[in-house]
Amino acid sequence: MNKAIHHPRRRLLSRRRMKELLITVLRVLFIICICYIILDPLLTKLSMSFMDKADVYDSMVKLIPKHFTLVNFADAYQYAKYGQVLTDTLILCALSALSQTAACTLVGYGFARFNFKGRGLMFACVIFFMLIPTQILITPQYLNLMKAKMVGSYAPFLLMGFTATAPRCGLYIFLARQFFRGLPKEIDEAAMIDGAGSFKVFTRIMLQSAVPMMVTIALFAFVWQWGDNTYTSLFYSGLKVLSNTISALGYNVQQSMNRTGFQYVSMMDYDAYFAVIYATLIIMTIAPLVLIYIFAQKRFIESIENAGIVG
Repeated sequence: MNKAIHHPRRRLLSRRRMKELLITVLRVLFIICICYIILDPLLTKLSMSFMDKADVYDSMVKLIPKHFTLVNFADAYQYAKYGQVLTDTLILCALSALSQTAACTLVGYGFARFNFKGRGLMFACVIFFMLIPTQILITPQYLNLMKAKMVGSYAPFLLMGFTATAPRCGLYIFLARQFFRGLPKEIDEAAMIDGAGSFKVFTRIMLQSAVPMMVTIALFAFVWQWGDNTYTSLFYSGLKVLSNTISALGYNVQQSMNRTGFQYVSMMDYDAYFAVIYATLIIMTIAPLVLIYIFAQKRFIESIENAGIVG
């Protein structure tokens, strides 16, 4: 009798285990597919950066180069003037990231910890600002900055950063607000009982807890500015950064070839050479971001865990 009772239970347990195993396998396969879609273009560019131009049209070459070379990195460095361009890009991205982080942290703290008339409407405007395409905002921004004679310098980026009106500032304000809402209000009350004012509470207490969140905002702002070409070309066209240097790589290669008098035997050879140089410059553009993320990943992960899921 007991065997008859336990037998259906065992069968039910085995079916549950099979179902759980099947779900696990499907999840793993789904993650592998997503990773492949994301990483395949990057791995292809990384492989091409070490190829000779003869490998581009070789059907036997897939990801592993047949003629391994490091000359592409030297050529890309020369054509892009990588040293100066990298310095200018770092300066612009650092200024944008620092200004946006400071302003959005302060605004987010105000939305999270203070009750004032019209707070809900103002925060709704912040959310609405996140939904507006940049193409709608960029024309009036350019006209206003042009009238103020700020175009052609770092001033537009600093102004939009410190006023929290840069393209992604709505998202950064939202992250800061969610983070500060998750901190107990008893901290503020205890500090004010000890005689601390609102400014002192913010600078001495809240900012110390908000370092992971601020690192996340700074990384987001830095990476967005790193890959931006529209705002940089419009507000500071004379500044050469990596984003617009990649766009102008073909022209730079042709100009260098004309100055040296070097001619390729066919257009196919030129296309293959440009393909490997372009892939190499892409890798050289991504590499600094990867290094920054490696050093900042601990703070970044802490903020992702604490911000955006509270309230």
